[in-house]
Amino acid sequence: MVDDESPITGHTTALRRIKYVPSHEVREGEIQAIPADLEQQVHLPNPAMEELIDPESVPAVDPTEIGLRRPRRHRIRYRLAQLATSGALAATAATVVAVAMADRKLANVVAIIALVVGFVAVYLALRSRMASRILGYAIAACTLSALTAAIVLTLPRHWFEDRHPEELPPAADVRPKAAN
Repeated sequence: MVDDESPITGHTTALRRIKYVPSHEVREGEIQAIPADLEQQVHLPNPAMEELIDPESVPAVDPTEIGLRRPRRHRIRYRLAQLATSGALAATAATVVAVAMADRKLANVVAIIALVVGFVAVYLALRSRMASRILGYAIAACTLSALTAAIVLTLPRHWFEDRHPEELPPAADVRPKAAN
């Protein structure tokens, strides 16, 4: 429950309401001074801090190592998501090449494989936070493979038929005359 009359909680944020924290004003007699004993901090010997005293010394912490330690399974999912994304793009390119070479069966099979691999890439990219970095690429590869599969699977059959020149209809060498 939110107290709308409190100065802190009158507004809401996009995600949650701000919680009201009750407090009171501190009077002159309630202020406590910190004892002088506590003002001096106790410094324990720390080798990392001793290295940082000299500004010319090498940093104690390598900035490339800062961050969360990723479990091995997250790295594997990330690499598999990368592999599936590039596999979907490669299979989509192979589908286009198969269509250009007029091989309908191969184009259909590779288009379906590209579509399945694209969906696997999206699934793997959604499985971990680290793999979600490439989620946009996985969705783009899946969309491209789906569009290519839809086009290839609906192409007319006669585009892929090789006919002997004798079986082709005769060409119209003479244009029909326009009626005046």
